[in-house]
Formats: sequence, structure tokens, C-alpha cells
Amino acid sequence: MNSLRTLLIKPIGAFCNLACTYCFYLDKQNLYPGPASTHKMSQDTLELLIKQMFACSSQPTFVWQGGEPTVLGLDFFREAVALQKHYAQGKPFANALQTHAMLLDAEWAEFLKRENFLVGVSLDGPQQVHDHYRVDRQGRGTFQTVLEKATLLLLHDVPVNVLASVTEYSAQYPEEIYRFFVDHGFLFMQFSPVVELNPQDLASTAPFSVSAKSYGRFLKTLFRCWIRDFDLQRLKQKTSIRFFDSVLSRYLGMAPDHCVLQQRCNVYLVAEHNGDLYSCDFLVAPDTFLGNARQVSLQQAFISPAHIAFGQRKADYGEKCQSCRWLKLCYGGCTKDRMHDPRDQGHNHFCESYLDFFPAADSAFKELADLYRRYYR
Repeated sequence: MNSLRTLLIKPIGAFCNLACTYCFYLDKQNLYPGPASTHKMSQDTLELLIKQMFACSSQPTFVWQGGEPTVLGLDFFREAVALQKHYAQGKPFANALQTHAMLLDAEWAEFLKRENFLVGVSLDGPQQVHDHYRVDRQGRGTFQTVLEKATLLLLHDVPVNVLASVTEYSAQYPEEIYRFFVDHGFLFMQFSPVVELNPQDLASTAPFSVSAKSYGRFLKTLFRCWIRDFDLQRLKQKTSIRFFDSVLSRYLGMAPDHCVLQQRCNVYLVAEHNGDLYSCDFLVAPDTFLGNARQVSLQQAFISPAHIAFGQRKADYGEKCQSCRWLKLCYGGCTKDRMHDPRDQGHNHFCESYLDFFPAADSAFKELADLYRRYYR
């Protein structure tokens, strides 16, 4: 039995009540028949997945995503936690919820706090940044409601991690975005660069996709903000930025928790609303399909040749990467970022970003790593 395993569950598939311009997952509804709003996980499927996770992991983590999982209502998650406690039989387990937060209220916040959920809130930054692409189905910005609900979570002491997508537009405002998050108490941040194919011109990327050059500049400015707020005397971080934390782990000789920087990327499974299993939520497609949990158990899926082969695809990063001095920091980056811009010819879209960022941050990371070693020896 593997001690640590993660299952990313899509209990309502790709359905969402927003219409964010850059969303890559809405189209996944076409994998299944019927309206997306009907793609709801049954109690039988929910129980099967939970039971199988405890059978194959001594400390499982459940990550609830969508679409928008809170559309299912609080009772669905009360039932999920009740099933987890039933099958845990004393084993520890963890829950994380990724949400746009629009549907949350005090009752949700009390539940999430009581049941120890980590909540990732999709918030791109201040209003002019967030509302640029994160809109509802009437095209209206969602900033005010999201900020209100995310603040409500903080008031209930729910651990919140803001999940900010980086587009060509938002990449212009790294310092403003960082300061906005800090000023509003969101000290745990994750930034995800967006690159998607242009459906109107498959030889190019969608207009919102961030260029490698822009993302490199964004990372360097963001890093200066992060390191400026680092209390080097007491070795305490004011803010946590997942990408930088993971790079620092590499400098300390530790494995990062961020799959983008890992050598292989088969560290979790994705379960769709009907129990279909896939290797990666960014690449849910027929070629990453592993079977349905009713025919292929989670244990079998985790160790299946197809899932292992998917993870090893990350190491197929080409000759250019093999001779790069920074290879052991990024290991070629995320597999999905090699396939959404045909002009990259299978190379990582953000390679140039890393080649800009890593040299600029190298000495600071080395200094931090030395401080940690001296502090904890």
C-alpha cells in the first residue's frame, strides 16, 4: 500500500456556472452525453472512489474540482466526509476544494473549517485583472463576489490558497497582484501560466495565452516581491508562492510538491463524475483514459503501465533540455505546455521563461538554501 496518494475528483464534471474566457475544462463536457449540468456524481460512485482510496493509501488526499464542485451543494460534501470517516478506520486523510467561491456562505465556511478543508480560490488579482477574463454567463465580472466570499473564509480561519491564472494581460501587473493578495490577507499563492490553442487558428495560441517572454518577466518581478518580504534574520516567509517554494526545495535537495517541477508526473489520478479515471486533469482525453473505477480499481490504475508511461512522457524533453544547466530544477516543465503552441515544436512553451528566471534568482536561492542548512543543522 502506498502511504501517500492523491485523487482529484470532478464530482460535476466540467459543468460551471461561470464562463471564464480562458477555461480549458469546459470543453471536456463533450466527452459525455447529455447536458453538462446532468453530469453529477452518484452516491454509489462517490462511495466506491472513497472506499478504494482508503484501500490503496494509508494517508489519502481528496481534491475536489470541476467545473465548479460547489454547484452540487453542501449536502454532497457532508455525505463525502461521512463516507471518508466511515472507511478511514482511524487512518488520517485530507481534503482540498478548488472553487470560484461564488456560492459559498457562512454555513459552507463553518463546514470547511470544521472538516479541515484546504480551499483553493480562483482569484486572479485586483478587479481590473480578475474581471478581465473571469466573468459569469452574462459577461459580468465576478471580482466583488469572489473577494467577499474568500474574505469570509479567512474570517472563519479556513486555510485559503489563492489560485491565480497568468495571462498575457495579467502578466503586466505582477507587483500589483502580489500586493493586492498580501493587503487582503491571502498569503498563500499559486500562479499558473495559461497557454491554450487558438480555436480559430490552430497554428497559434489563444489571445489570452501568456508568452514565454512575458511570463519570464512576471516571475522575476514576483520573485523580487517574495524575497523582499522574506525575513532572512529569523528565516520566516511572509508569503508562500508554490512555484518558488518548490524551486527552493530543489536547492535543498528535496523533492518539490509541485508536479510541474517533478521528474515524472503520475503522482495523482483524476476521477470524472461517472468514475472514469485519467492520468492528468490538464490532459483529460481518450489517450489518457485508464478505465472506469468499476472495472479498474484505483490501486490498479495507479500502478498501470498506461499511467506509468504517461508519467515517463515528462522525461521525453529532447536534446536541448538534456544539455541545459537548469534541467534539474524544472525537468522540462509541464507536459501540457509542450503541446498547446505548435510553434514550440514539442518543446516547453515556458522554456525561455525559465532561462530568464533561473539565472536571475540563482544566487538568492543559494543564499536561502545555505541559511536553511545552517539554521536546521
